[in-house]
Amino acid sequence: MKQALKTIIKDFHLKPLPPFKPRNLNVPLDLGKIITIIGPRRAGKTWYLFQLIESLEKGGIKREQIFYLNFEDERLDFDAGYDQILDAYLELYPDQKLDDLYIFFDEIQEIPEWEKYVRRLYDTVTRKIFLTGSNAKMLSKEIATSLRGRSLSFEIMPLSFPEFLSFRSIDSKDIYSTKNRAKIQRSFDEYLTWGGYPELVDVERRFKANILQEYFNVMLYRDLMDRYGIRDASILKYLIKRLIGSFTKEFSVNKLYNDLKSRGIRIGKDSIYRLMDQIFSIYMVTYVEKYDPAVVKREMSNKKVYLYDNGIASAIRYTFSEDRGKLLENLVFTGIRNTTEAIFFLKNGYECDFIISPETESPLLIQVTETLHRDNLRREINGLEKVGKRIKNSRSLLITGDMAVPFDMLPKWVEVITAYEWLLKQQKQ
Repeated sequence: MKQALKTIIKDFHLKPLPPFKPRNLNVPLDLGKIITIIGPRRAGKTWYLFQLIESLEKGGIKREQIFYLNFEDERLDFDAGYDQILDAYLELYPDQKLDDLYIFFDEIQEIPEWEKYVRRLYDTVTRKIFLTGSNAKMLSKEIATSLRGRSLSFEIMPLSFPEFLSFRSIDSKDIYSTKNRAKIQRSFDEYLTWGGYPELVDVERRFKANILQEYFNVMLYRDLMDRYGIRDASILKYLIKRLIGSFTKEFSVNKLYNDLKSRGIRIGKDSIYRLMDQIFSIYMVTYVEKYDPAVVKREMSNKKVYLYDNGIASAIRYTFSEDRGKLLENLVFTGIRNTTEAIFFLKNGYECDFIISPETESPLLIQVTETLHRDNLRREINGLEKVGKRIKNSRSLLITGDMAVPFDMLPKWVEVITAYEWLLKQQKQ
């Protein structure tokens, strides 16, 4: 085992970093905290570690002073304990001052009780530790209980639309020239359908669904079934596909329970709640709560389901054209989620798709519609108007895929913007 570790360490030190494109995430390199970078599988966490490593090298840090280890490497076996990790490094570099060592551990959740080992490294070896993981709940819980103030977490999601354009070498700031604007609009249509997983940016369209289905399978079998010891794949698949099939809509555990019961499947509600919590932990699907000033009422009400990336919906549901409005709403959700988690919805005879930071001094109300035309204008405005009376000092934004009404028909208190222009504006905030 130690020989395998030495080979992995030495190979990393001798080989150049693989080519990568930079991401719009600013992680400090010398904060003295354990830095954790969490997010979906295949969203670019490993490549972002390489981006940090390159920054260190440009700042004068030698490669031998950087210890990178990916815990998904099949050559690793820690039955004899974790001390052999550092022992292998020290046998290669016996003169290295350990308090100057930068440690990068990729997919740390793959090893049991990782948090105790990392805490010991932090307390006794070096405070320059960087971790990645694909399980938000597990990492957050274990960091909070075991690292106790020693860490700082960052999320990295699939590409934002400006990053997607950057990966395609398209100038996201030039929306005026006819040629570049056409490139942006074509890219937006593809981004809307297939999402922003970095690997898919330059992949032929005919392969995208297959690749995304493989992502889905890894999340299902490795991140859920293996991680949590779930034996019954059929119930888990049913719940996940029901959630994905309901994206942008409300869901109810009671309804799921009754549906399973009607199929002759015996499972308790507590077990469904536990499975749902585990599903929500792996960055595939998530939810927003119905807004109410009372936190208890929020938690007891139905939730709306959203996906962290549109591509999963297109791959699993073989999306048809009538789903474009749902994809647009989900895409707006991902744009909001990249900036805040304070996201709610409201439905009470009228509907507002998103209420952002309602308990701050400047709440934002967002309504999303695929096409804004004369027939639906009053309905969309009405939802914003009524919610605006409940959420004081709020600003109203109407995001549309296509504008089919003249601007003079719009009330002055509503800002209207196309979805791709709104996504591009997010890079400036």
